[in-house]
Amino acid sequence: MGDLSHLTSATLTSFLVLVLARAAWHKWQAYYETVGFAQGYGLVPRHMVPLIVRGLMGVEALTVLALLLPFTRSFGGLMAAGLFLGYGALMAAALLRGQTEIDCGCGGTPQIVSGLTLGRNAVLTAMALAVAMITTGPLGAIGAIMAITAGITLFAIYGVAEKLASHLPHIRQAG
Repeated sequence: MGDLSHLTSATLTSFLVLVLARAAWHKWQAYYETVGFAQGYGLVPRHMVPLIVRGLMGVEALTVLALLLPFTRSFGGLMAAGLFLGYGALMAAALLRGQTEIDCGCGGTPQIVSGLTLGRNAVLTAMALAVAMITTGPLGAIGAIMAITAGITLFAIYGVAEKLASHLPHIRQAG
């Protein structure tokens, strides 16, 4: 079945593949909405945003592919960490400029940029760096099933946490 580090790496990889695949799919499926979210950050000229969003879709898809292939998994982990860190930096810049009512544009449940989204990205960055640093090895069929199931479980928990976090601004306004 492989040792625990191999199982951990495969679990985190499965989870990150799901997070990034959903993000890329969301950008592709809701392209104009994503362009609107990105324009809301006001960091680049508006006419450049569609090209940047298309580029990010490509980078996210390549990152998923790199994570799935054993010989590029470490590089995929570094790519994922770079994406999460970059997105976090953009959100932090928005908050520092006083943009407190901007959607993160992360895909999935809409969320207002906040300290919580920055924390989420920090955790995702740490997970991606763990994938880049932990060696991979054979898991066997049972180990692979366990890792994929655990990755899917983490993704489900992540989805629930995102949904709950999306309600926080409304709870604060009501209180």
